[in-house]
Amino acid sequence: MELIDGEILEMIPIGSCHAACVNRLNTLLTRRLGDRAIISVQNPIRLNDYSEPEPDIAVLQPCADFYAAAHPSAEDVLLVIEVAETSLEYDREVKIPRYAQADIPEVWLLDVQHEIVMVYTQPRHDAYQMTQIVRGAELVQTAILGGLAIRADEILAQ
Repeated sequence: MELIDGEILEMIPIGSCHAACVNRLNTLLTRRLGDRAIISVQNPIRLNDYSEPEPDIAVLQPCADFYAAAHPSAEDVLLVIEVAETSLEYDREVKIPRYAQADIPEVWLLDVQHEIVMVYTQPRHDAYQMTQIVRGAELVQTAILGGLAIRADEILAQ
């Protein structure tokens, strides 16, 4: 379940490929970022009073109490990663525009079926101005996290 625009929405059950991808990303990001960020897995982030989605991965600003006092807000989020095995349309049409509205600087949408990573940057209003498609041995890169780069096939390996 997650809260989107004041409605509690039931989520699609997580498949094994989806779960493996989230686990792989968690491991890769934890190793590469160390204590420079908090890797939050399938936990809520507060976009506004009416929306608290639960992205597959949220890379957060470090926080001494690990957000025990309150869920992280949009300002705390450096990167959101959504893994789509069966939820591609929902993630692209519902969640990503809300991340842009909240000014989340970057979103990665992993299309497990087509083995591509869509990188969304430069949020403005309810859309991202730049979208890049990455596949195979190409690098998924972000300037936000000190030049973090991961090969797409490293993330999407099955």
